[in-house]
Amino acid sequence: MKKTNKNKKIAGVEVYLERRKTRELVGVLKRENKTYIFKYHLPYVYGKSSIPLGPDLELREREHKSRKLFPTFEDRIPSRRNAAYEEYCSAVGITSDEDDELVLVATLGQKGPSSFVFAPAYNDEFTGAELYSFRRKLDLSLREFGDIFDVSPATLTRIENNKSSGREVLKRVEIYIKFPDVALFELKRNGHKIKEDKRKRLKTILLEEKNS
Repeated sequence: MKKTNKNKKIAGVEVYLERRKTRELVGVLKRENKTYIFKYHLPYVYGKSSIPLGPDLELREREHKSRKLFPTFEDRIPSRRNAAYEEYCSAVGITSDEDDELVLVATLGQKGPSSFVFAPAYNDEFTGAELYSFRRKLDLSLREFGDIFDVSPATLTRIENNKSSGREVLKRVEIYIKFPDVALFELKRNGHKIKEDKRKRLKTILLEEKNS
């Protein structure tokens, strides 16, 4: 079975406005076909106390596009001439020769002089095909898998056939793969719903995964 990649690729930058007691999503920066796109989160656009992220990113235009990184984001990347640059990179888990601006903004640019906080956004890499592989490895039918992990067989079918994104279900299954103890807990809770021989075999498989 294909293992999920714990070091998921950074796909964008989420921007939050940090207030005294709350943190509100402002928008997301992504890059598509060598074009940077910043899109404000709709509830933020209509917020009474919302302020623009920067002078180059006015609120009246919800979506902004540019072939170059927006100055507001570029300003959050420290200079390579800074004596502490390598230390900054090490602290956020990148190398000092990293040159992808999106990665630099998402990591080095996380905190700045303003109340805006940046955070990396990752690709959802776990897929319906991996769910299918996991189910087959456990030797469970759609109904049996659904009984153990509280998912309807119809939902599983749609996800495995790429007819539904099923993000929440995929997140849960990814957790079962990464942390077999969680799957074992589900088996303990719902194991009575499947035949005893199948339950014992499933327990053995999950214990092997846990100890591998």
